[in-house]
Amino acid sequence: MRAHNNKADVVAVFENQDDADEAVLQLRLSGFRDRQIGYYGRHLDGTAEDLLEHDRWFGGAVVGGVIGAALGAVAAPALAWLMAAPTGPHDLFGLAITSAVVGALFLSFIGGWMGMSVARRSVALPESGAADGAFVLALMAGAARDRAWGIIRRFGGHEPHAGVTMPRAATI
Repeated sequence: MRAHNNKADVVAVFENQDDADEAVLQLRLSGFRDRQIGYYGRHLDGTAEDLLEHDRWFGGAVVGGVIGAALGAVAAPALAWLMAAPTGPHDLFGLAITSAVVGALFLSFIGGWMGMSVARRSVALPESGAADGAFVLALMAGAARDRAWGIIRRFGGHEPHAGVTMPRAATI
């Protein structure tokens, strides 16, 4: 879970994940953006996990792989020239394929690693008391609060019973 700076003006709790998922889908379909929605699941130890958080490791790995393959293929003639003096002539095509694969693997790893650190901007979600449901939805609704509550209540969401506190970060 990453720290978020945006404050929610609608906080609802759900007893089961199916209802909470449907409410999030309907909120999205009614025009609320992902950066306005916070959706957390609480663990038994009191920590919360952001259920909408996705890192960008796959995109970073793909971009890194493509760049690495291109750089490896472009570097093959220079490698052949450098290695030709001590060891004799080399197969340029085989060297290009090998350096493209090595470059793709290396930069794919680096790109995926960088993509894991890219976080989505979203709502800071306050956690409700232990008597409330396991799934907490927070929303920056602004003037559309009534419309948001209509959607949330249609899928079984309700206001938290206890005082609202910030959740502790889940450890991975």
